[in-house]
This record gives sequence, structure tokens and C-alpha cells, in this order.
Amino acid sequence: MNPLAPPASLRCQADLFPTPAIRGYLNGASRAPQLKSVAAAARHALDWREHNSSMPIDQFFGPVESVKQQFSRLIGCREAQRIALIPAASYGIATVAKNLPLSANQHIIVVEDQFPSNYYAWHKKCQLTGATLRVISRPQEGDKTSWNQKVLEAINPQTAAVAIANIHWADGSLFDLAAIRQRTDDVGAWLVIDGTQSLGAMPFSVEEIRPDAIVAGGYKWLMGPYGCGYAYYGARMDEGEPLEENWINRAGSEDFRNLVNYREEYRPLANRYSVGEHSNFIITPMQEAALQQVNAWGLKNIQHYCAKLWEAVIPELMALDIILPTERAHHLVGIRVPDSIATDKIPDAFAERGLTVSYRGDAIRVSPHVYNTVKELELMVEALKACRR
Repeated sequence: MNPLAPPASLRCQADLFPTPAIRGYLNGASRAPQLKSVAAAARHALDWREHNSSMPIDQFFGPVESVKQQFSRLIGCREAQRIALIPAASYGIATVAKNLPLSANQHIIVVEDQFPSNYYAWHKKCQLTGATLRVISRPQEGDKTSWNQKVLEAINPQTAAVAIANIHWADGSLFDLAAIRQRTDDVGAWLVIDGTQSLGAMPFSVEEIRPDAIVAGGYKWLMGPYGCGYAYYGARMDEGEPLEENWINRAGSEDFRNLVNYREEYRPLANRYSVGEHSNFIITPMQEAALQQVNAWGLKNIQHYCAKLWEAVIPELMALDIILPTERAHHLVGIRVPDSIATDKIPDAFAERGLTVSYRGDAIRVSPHVYNTVKELELMVEALKACRR
């Protein structure tokens, strides 16, 4: 099998991973198992480093550009220079927070139980400026107003930014980014997206959504190593101030002989925002291999594959009074169980069947991928049945 051949209809991709790492692993939202191709890229890079002391100058730049091109393709971005390489989503969010104009009479909107990396920077920014951080609460049972609608209704002329994810990290709740972008446009507010739990698993287009920024950790659905991430920055960030001043982000940095002739100008667009030492000679090849594979699978194909997994077990879940949201992503689903199921027994029941999931708040977070099978979802149902009171 050629792993990079675009599939007409995606079949199970388990053979691209070490079997022990993916058996019963329904936890891609926590950390991706490592692709064999990514591990091979790391080994090749280590082998090269072992036998070579110096590094050709072009290797500081060429592999980085290849990674940016792959990520640009993934998000439908025509300008790879709008991509910055970052070490974590928090770094990308902090960069935007540093550059967001904010006054005391304005507010920033986040949602309840948002991932901390997309909360703390805004909390600090509001503390420093006297602005308000508005947290939009999750709808209660019986509430006729959706969470998305509550966000839209909160946006007004005092809104400086909406900082939100495409899907909620804890339970997979979907937010309508197109509608939120339209409403933020109406009032001149920024839209900042944490794409960590969506980029690499579901389609996204910067041309369609036009975010001011979207950031993502690279070790989940983007299949890369821990410690890497990506950021897209729109036009509002073009002349902004980076978190750090490192040499490689300055204009002319490829001319090593003249690095002591300091330059005020940065490399174009978002290059100024990349973390120092982003030309990591081990991680960068791993990132490229990972993104190549995700692009080869195709984001629509990934969603379709995961949807088929759920399709097989939905009737059995309904028989247990477990109802999944109609509008949902298929790679990350939060299951909330009824009182008829003893929640304290669930972790052991899952472990006995070799299943790995996450528990976030009152939800069982189940996050399958293209390496999983229907049999593993059936084992999940079996475990839930075993916990009935």
C-alpha cells in the first residue's frame, strides 16, 4: 500500500501505525498515535545528524517552507507566508493577545469550559486593560437557545474579539464559525480560533471563514510530534509585534555573513511570529511527513470514515437512552450517559475491554480516527451496557 496515494474511499488505515499503539485507542483528541512514516522521518534525521556536524544553510529554510506549504494546503490558504511555526497553541494565542487593540469599555468573548490555552491569555489581557472577559455559558437542559446562538447574541459594538474553537474540546459541541465571522464583521471585532481539535480531522477554509488568526497544536489531529504547532495570521496581524525577537525571522537572515548588519525589517507577513529555532532538524521532517499523510487522506474522507464508525452503533446507543447531537463532528463526540448507567463503573469497564478514552467534565470523550474499527465502537457499547444499574 502506498500511504500517500489519495484514497477514492478511505478504508481502515491501521497498517500505517504500530498495532499496540492503536488497539482500542479511541482517544485521538488527547494525542495522536505516531505514524510509522513520522517515526521513520525522525530516525532518518537523527541518523543524518549523527554523521554530520554542520548544517547546510538552506536546511534552515527549505524544510520549513515545505511544512508551511503542507499546512497551507490543509487549511485552504493561498499564502504560505501567512503561516507561523509555533511550539504550542498557547504561544499562538498569546501572540494575538499581545497585538489585539483593547480598551476598558470593550470585552472579549469566550465560552464556558474553553480549553485553558485559549482562556488565560484573554483573562490576563482584560486584567491589564480593564476590559471585560465575557464567558458564554453552556445551555441548560430545556434551554431553547443554542450555545451558538448565545454567542451570536453576545456580540455587539463593544466586542473586541471572539476567541473560540471550531468544536468544544470537552464534548465536541460545534460552533458556526461562518455565522460568528459574519457577526464579528458587522461590529468590527476580531475572530480568533483555536483549531487544535478540528484542524486535521474536519474541513476548514481560511478563504471561507477569514479568521484573524487560527492556531493549532500539532500533536493531535495533525499527527505531528509533541512540541510543535501552527498559526495562520490574517491581515490585521501583518505589522504586529512578535512575542520574541529572533534572528531567523528578520529580512535577509539567510545571508549568514551579514547577520551582524542588523535589520529592522522582518521576513514577509507571519514569518515574524514563528518561534525561535523553528528550523528544528528533528521535528521539522516529522511535521512534514505527518502533514503529507493528513493531506493524502483528505479531511472530508476522515470525517466520512469516522461517521461510518458511529453509524454502526447509534441504534444501540439510543437503546441505552444515549442520544448524540444531530449536528456534530464525528471525530470527537462527548457521550453523556443517563442515570440508568453507573458512571463510576465506566472506567473499569472500558479498561477491561482494552479501550482508551478521555473523561472531560460530565462527558465521556470518544475520539476515533481512521485507524479504528467498528468492532472497537461495539466494544464501547458493550462496556456501557455492562454498567447498567
